[in-house]
Amino acid sequence: MPSSPQDLPAGGRLPQADDPEFLAFTRAVQEMLGAVRRSRGRLAGQTRLSLSLSQVQLLEALIDHGTLGVSEIAEHAGVAVPTATRMLKQLERDGIVTRTRAKGNERRVEIALTDSGATLLTQYSARLRERQLKTYRDFRPDQRAAMTELLERLTELIDDI
Repeated sequence: MPSSPQDLPAGGRLPQADDPEFLAFTRAVQEMLGAVRRSRGRLAGQTRLSLSLSQVQLLEALIDHGTLGVSEIAEHAGVAVPTATRMLKQLERDGIVTRTRAKGNERRVEIALTDSGATLLTQYSARLRERQLKTYRDFRPDQRAAMTELLERLTELIDDI
């Protein structure tokens, strides 16, 4: 919602769902999200075992917090517990994580990265950071600040959808 009359577009009316500029905006958002998924997929494909974006988000909680329960990992990654459980079973089969019953609480399954899983995730993260830095350097300093602000705002908007 515009915060003041000067925030309204020329003509003084709010954009409507059928406005060409709004439709172009929604297409651009969808294309950007698709490009992010494709980029992450290409980056993951450069390793012996590839990781999906969802798997990386799941595993990042383990890098940040160490051994966690399935529900804690699911919460950090923003996925449902059954989804996390399914993904973690696959990651265990691939030797990326271990799943063990907690001592003293047989209902709790604790997840930890294996050494090879930690190495894979570290390599993946390093390649991603390298590509992000290259992209960042392609912008002028004033564009970098504006891009950061717009990306943060876009993230908020997407989270609210």
